Amino acid sequence: MTHARHRPLVGWSLLGIAAVHVLVAPALYPESLRSTWEAGVLLAVESDAVLIAERGVGFWYVTAGLGIGLLGCMVLAFERRGEPLPRGLGWGLLALMAWGVALMPASGFWAFAVPAVLALRRAPATRPSPTNVRGATP
Repeated sequence: MTHARHRPLVGWSLLGIAAVHVLVAPALYPESLRSTWEAGVLLAVESDAVLIAERGVGFWYVTAGLGIGLLGCMVLAFERRGEPLPRGLGWGLLALMAWGVALMPASGFWAFAVPAVLALRRAPATRPSPTNVRGATP
C-alpha cells in the first residue's frame, strides 16, 4: 500500500478546487457568461463599456479556476516525481485563503486550507543541500 505521504494529494486537491470553480461558473454567473458568449467571446469583455463589470465577473471567475488548475498540474508533476514541495507553496496558499476569507468570508476560499496544510506537512523543514538536488554538481 502506498504511504499517504507519497500520494499526490496537494496537486489533486488543487485540481479539484479548479474543476469545481470552472464547473459552477455557469450556475453562479449565468448572465455574465451568456452575455460574453452572445458577444462572440473574443474581445467581448471590454467591447461594451456598459457591460464590462457584468462580463468581467464571469471571465475572472473562470480564469481563476483555470489558473488554479495550472498550479495543480504543476504540483501534481512534482509530487509524482517524488520531489519536495517548496514550503512557500503552503504558506502562499494560506495567505491566498486568508486574503479571500477576509474579503469574502462566505466563499470557497476556505477550500485552500486543505492543499495549504497538506503542502506544509510535506515540505522539507530546511532547504535541500546542492548535493541532494537532482542534476546539481557539488
